[in-house]
Amino acid sequence: MKINIQKALFIGTYSIVHAIVDFSCAAMLFSFFGKVDLVFLLKLVVIYNSLAFGLQFIFGFMADKIKRYDGFAIYGCLFLILGIFLYKNPMATVITMGTGNALFHVGGGVISLEAGNGRAKLPGVFVSLGAVGLFLGTLLSSVKGLNTVWLSFLPLIGIALMMFISPKKEVQKVYGNEANVPTYLLIILLILISICIRSFVGLGYDFVAKNSMPLLFTFVFAIALGKATGGFLADKFGMYNTAVIGLLLSIPLLKYGFIPQLAILGMFFFNLTMPITVTALANMMPKYKGFAFGLTTLALLIGYLPVMCEYKVSQSMLFFEILFASVLVTAISLKLYEKLFHRP
Repeated sequence: MKINIQKALFIGTYSIVHAIVDFSCAAMLFSFFGKVDLVFLLKLVVIYNSLAFGLQFIFGFMADKIKRYDGFAIYGCLFLILGIFLYKNPMATVITMGTGNALFHVGGGVISLEAGNGRAKLPGVFVSLGAVGLFLGTLLSSVKGLNTVWLSFLPLIGIALMMFISPKKEVQKVYGNEANVPTYLLIILLILISICIRSFVGLGYDFVAKNSMPLLFTFVFAIALGKATGGFLADKFGMYNTAVIGLLLSIPLLKYGFIPQLAILGMFFFNLTMPITVTALANMMPKYKGFAFGLTTLALLIGYLPVMCEYKVSQSMLFFEILFASVLVTAISLKLYEKLFHRP
């Protein structure tokens, strides 16, 4: 499993910028806590998530036509800077930064997919640091007297880093496709359903030790590490094996997560599938990787809807059934994918 040093530096840079973007958005969004009433704050959170996740398939389709994914990432950071300076109008800030977040993720996400050239390890590294950025940004927002204008320097640094390291153009591998149209659409649908379930479980999981900062940070770090590790394991042992074994191992650990260490380990295994699903979907749509990436975030948004309505998976009597459904749907989709799509 050789890693090209130039690619590693390139993806490492975009991963850091990913953390910066999510850090800035979380810090700004939750800095309004205590400044606006709770109902309005919840409305801001819903609007932000809807834009950040729901716009990506539209921007992805546009980016696929323009073929300047780095430009989308840079413009995303510019939108963040504008949103930060609009801080006196929370609604304008949230709309602008949610749009900027979507632009960046489309650009950076497809760049990581193209650098990976059909493999999952580089997309896995790219997506991994987002959770850490969100967590740290949320923590920063609780600091009293925070001058949020200074946050504008972070996306500015991100722009400088991305302009310094330009994407390397290379011939993209196209996976052989032996699937007929109904089967092709079925695989896509099943992958998206698996992402919906993962979003519902992951975002709605009630970590028992959330009042312990060291354990909470370890929990978030386990999510990031799972996403990064999943790509490497998938490239070594196959997408199907990695995803199915990871999900099966996560079930008892998450179910009996009243022991924090078990929940942390369970969330690590549960997130191994993240880079696998996005890479598989992009490989199925080689000319529309931006659109494919956007479909995965749209599925994340759909899975998050019950959580926004305050219904969490840990409160469900069907906890085991939901987790086994995730295994079943993921297993069928990836078994069909590996059977019908062949690496060149």
